[in-house]
Amino acid sequence: MAPEGVPEAVSQVPEDTSKPAKLPPVPKGATLHRRPTPTRIPSTHTARRIYITAKTPFRSVTARVRKQLDKNLREASAANTAFTNRLASNKTASLDDRIRAIARQTSASQSSGTGIGLENAGEVVVLGTGRAIPKVVEVALFFQKQRDCVVQMRTGSVSAVDDVVLEGEEEGGGQGGERARMMSSLEASIRLK
Repeated sequence: MAPEGVPEAVSQVPEDTSKPAKLPPVPKGATLHRRPTPTRIPSTHTARRIYITAKTPFRSVTARVRKQLDKNLREASAANTAFTNRLASNKTASLDDRIRAIARQTSASQSSGTGIGLENAGEVVVLGTGRAIPKVVEVALFFQKQRDCVVQMRTGSVSAVDDVVLEGEEEGGGQGGERARMMSSLEASIRLK
């Protein structure tokens, strides 16, 4: 008890409820086995995802991104050529019908993006977590300096699960427990102009 007139000791550290609670310490005699970080979304044809680590060579990432951008460009240009071939193959259509079809195609492409018929060229997403974030930034800066690319960056968090293995239970699969932790992630979305 504090004497009258003297306030009781107040904690020096202000309590901030917006911060997540710290993870409890690992018990003595236990070790932590980290599981691989889960991949969030599988690759698709329209948005190719490239996951990198801190040890991934810079040149191989840039080569893979450029190769995928070129492939997306070829696929989009083939789709544009397919429209032109369909229009040319319709010999029975009147001139007015052909002009209306071309006008519909050009108005759709102008309203949705680039206006040159390659708005569906797709993007390549480069993802990295933890120590790989500087590598993602380097790749994004490399493509931002190139005149034919547009780069967007998004930050996020990924939940990872670690296994706590008690001493002597490594062989038997043990009942140590699990603990979840959050990791920072960065994704760079790269597409052609």
